[in-house]
Amino acid sequence: MAYRIRRKDSKAQASLRRIAREQVQAAIRSIDATAIDHAEAIHDVRKRIKKIRGLLRLVRPGFDDYRAENAAFRGIASPLGPQRDAGVRLETFDDVAATTGNRSNDWATVRQALVRQRQAIAAAHDPEGLLHATRGALRDALVRIDTWRVAEDGFDAFETGLKSSYRRARKAMRAACKHGDDDAFHGWRKRNKDHSLHLRLLQPIWPGPMRATQVCAAGLGEVLGQHHDLAVLAAHVRAMADVPSDAADALETAIGSRQRTLATRAGALGAPLYADPARALVKSWRRRYIAWQSAD
Repeated sequence: MAYRIRRKDSKAQASLRRIAREQVQAAIRSIDATAIDHAEAIHDVRKRIKKIRGLLRLVRPGFDDYRAENAAFRGIASPLGPQRDAGVRLETFDDVAATTGNRSNDWATVRQALVRQRQAIAAAHDPEGLLHATRGALRDALVRIDTWRVAEDGFDAFETGLKSSYRRARKAMRAACKHGDDDAFHGWRKRNKDHSLHLRLLQPIWPGPMRATQVCAAGLGEVLGQHHDLAVLAAHVRAMADVPSDAADALETAIGSRQRTLATRAGALGAPLYADPARALVKSWRRRYIAWQSAD
């Protein structure tokens, strides 16, 4: 199933409902296949909910139920976070350790603490029970999707949401590049994710160039995601009582060095991606949309 608008959708509202419905149904199928891998199902469900929330942001100004539905899908995904996040912290630590070549006893102690924490979280959160509850919430969402209404149609349904999300991404990039703190880069990561999803959703209006641009946005997202995972790991390890301060210091130093490299790379990727002012980008995309709609 394609995460994008289609010319044969009768209205923007029809696109909204169809795309959301397809993502929810795919998430339910992942849950139904959990006998194979609970962790993979959790990861897939969370990704699909992020896609739905990105879709909602695109039509937000003309979608009266935005706040309620955004909160509902955020609530569905939230209980699935702790297990996935614990696994990501351990994977991030292993990556840092492998890159630096550090094999000290202090770092072994950090890894052991992270493993114990992941095991404790797994014991406290029954994945089968969580996924069962998630499935029920997704089934409820399917019923609501059929009632969703968007006030505008055509490109008007997307323009204001697109302009807002792109403008926020540009502003977040400037803040991250200027201040360089973890929160600023995390903010840029979230706003870039929105723009990347909107590129996917509207890709049919100018397939080749927009596909290439989306690949760039996704690549930037990978870099910003790594930066964020490192920041979360550093803060988390620093707060763990069973990790020696010397070990936390050494890890933090290695993480800081790696984040600086990632920040430089993100700036280089983001500058051309967000070169156009929001108004110019939206005007261009509107022209492409009109041409696409009028094509045979």
